[in-house]
Parts: sequence; C-alpha cells; structure tokens
Amino acid sequence: MTSEPQQPTAVNKDDEPYLESSGGVVYRVRRGRIEVALVQTQRGAWVLPKGAVERGEAPDDAAVREVLEETGIVSDVQENLGEIRYEVRPDLWTGFVPKIVHQYLLLARGGNIRPDPAEHVEARWVSVSDAIRMLHHANERTVMVRAEESLRRTVPEGAAT
Repeated sequence: MTSEPQQPTAVNKDDEPYLESSGGVVYRVRRGRIEVALVQTQRGAWVLPKGAVERGEAPDDAAVREVLEETGIVSDVQENLGEIRYEVRPDLWTGFVPKIVHQYLLLARGGNIRPDPAEHVEARWVSVSDAIRMLHHANERTVMVRAEESLRRTVPEGAAT
C-alpha cells in the first residue's frame, strides 16, 4: 500500500518516472439532495475513487473506468477539476516517485454502489458537506470544494449540497 501525504508536491509532468492516476467526484441528485461517492481504504481513510491511467488511455476515460471498477457506478465526465500532485513510495525498495492524479466531476448514470473488495472496505453515498469533512487528504478536500462550487452552478435550483 502507498502512503499519500496531506499536501500536494510540485511535480514536473515531464520528469521520469512518474505515476498517473485518474478519478474524481462522482455525484447524483436524490430526493433533492446532491450526494457524492466515497470509498474507504483498508487502512480506514475515506478517499475519492481513482486508479491508474493505462498506457494509451485518455485520463477522462480512465476516470470513468476507475470509478466503475472501484464503486460499481457508471458515470459520465462533466468537468475537469484539475490535477493533484504529490509523491508516493510504491514499495519498500523504491524511493519516492511523483504522482499526478487527474480529477473530474462525474455524473452517476447507473449501477449500484459497492466497494472493490481488493482495494476498499466500503463505498458510500454522502452529502457534499459530509464528504469534505470525511475525506482524509487535504488535497482531495480541496477538489471536493471545487466540485461543490461547480455543482452549485450546474445542478438545478433547489438541490442541496
């Protein structure tokens, strides 16, 4: 398992090697409330769903695929929320490696929320305010705030975050 620091680290995308992931804020409107999907790691941290971008795969396509794999939710990308950059230590023998995570706002279109048992112990729909409070990493809380601002502009009037 990798450990993610609280604060993003400046990374030059042209540096080699680096790891690249994609995912983001998956939302739905249910009973007039906006809910977002979070997953809980085996270490207990609540995080946004994300995973590795495969060779030749576009980051937005990877986000849709990874959200499906990690949560069971079929989704469509609505907006690019930017990138998170930090360093991870992939294993005990490798030093720290730069990581770039592309973040998107995704609208849930179907599926039933469930965790990928190989990676997570739980997946859950929560309010945006609960997500901001629950997310373990400060950089993901920043992404959630960005998503909340976008949702206030794009989701029909009257839907609560």
